Amino acid sequence: MIAGIGSPHGDDQAGWEMARQIEQRNYNHVCVKLARTPADLLDWIEPAMDLLICDACQGAGETGSVHQWEWPSGQLEKIRWSGTHQMSLTGVLALAEQLERLPKQVRIWGVELQSNHSGETLSAAVQAGVSTVVESICRDLIQSIRQGEMEHA
Repeated sequence: MIAGIGSPHGDDQAGWEMARQIEQRNYNHVCVKLARTPADLLDWIEPAMDLLICDACQGAGETGSVHQWEWPSGQLEKIRWSGTHQMSLTGVLALAEQLERLPKQVRIWGVELQSNHSGETLSAAVQAGVSTVVESICRDLIQSIRQGEMEHA
C-alpha cells in the first residue's frame, strides 16, 4: 500500500501528489490511499502488506530535498511532518506496532516543504522533489514486479 498524507493546501499537498502520480501508472497489486492525518493509516494497514508512506516534512534539509527512511529510525523523531496532525506519524507507527498491525516493511518518503508556501499549488522546488520521489518509487516497483515474475516463472 502507498499512503499519501497531506491536505489540499500549498506544499502540504506533496504526499497526496506523490501518491496520485504513482496511482496513475496503474501498477497491479498496488493500493493507493490518501490520508489527511497519519491516524488514518490505522484503518488501512495490515501486517501482510508492505507500507510506503509519502508526506511533506520539515527539518530534514533544503526546500524540495528528498528523504527516505525505513521504520524504525531514530532520525524520524527530529522531523516535523506536514499539516497539523493530532497524532504524529511516528506515534501512529509505534501504536500500530504495539497493536501488532504494523507491516514488516515500512518505508517513508519525505519532501522538504517550503514553510511559508500556502498557495493552491505546490512550490516549484517541492514539485521537483515530488517528481524525483515518484520516479524512485516507480523504479523500485518495476524492479519488485520483475523479481516476482522471475520467482513465479
